[in-house]
Amino acid sequence: MKKYTQEEFDQFPADECGYKQCPSGDYTLIKKFPECCSFGECCSFGKCCSFGKCCSFGKCCSFGERCSFGERCSFGGCCSFG
Repeated sequence: MKKYTQEEFDQFPADECGYKQCPSGDYTLIKKFPECCSFGECCSFGKCCSFGKCCSFGKCCSFGERCSFGERCSFGGCCSFG
């Protein structure tokens, strides 16, 4: 699984609706995500991550302890929280 750095994450383009489409991968090095990110299946996130409002997550995503989520976040099936 690809482990993304903050620099790589910051370079992901936003779509025509302003959503940052994030491929499946390991996001444990990223600590703060902006509003309107959409993550694919089987993404993993480290502890103490912070997500802005309107983020969405595919199935089988996993989250470390002390993660926080903004309003209107949605989660697919098989999501787990540490």
